[in-house]
Amino acid sequence: MRLLTTLAAAFVIATAAFAITMLTRPPVSQARAISTIDTYALTLGANPADAQSYECE
Repeated sequence: MRLLTTLAAAFVIATAAFAITMLTRPPVSQARAISTIDTYALTLGANPADAQSYECE
């Protein structure tokens, strides 16, 4: 019975510590979308010939 009481007390203390940490200093995401490829510049730079066929022959 003493072991169960100790386990329950440890669980309560850990849960309280976690809750206090999340309420005072919540995690902040550092993720962001970064576009490193300029597709517009690639399209303009391709410069295909006017009569070029794109069909497979």
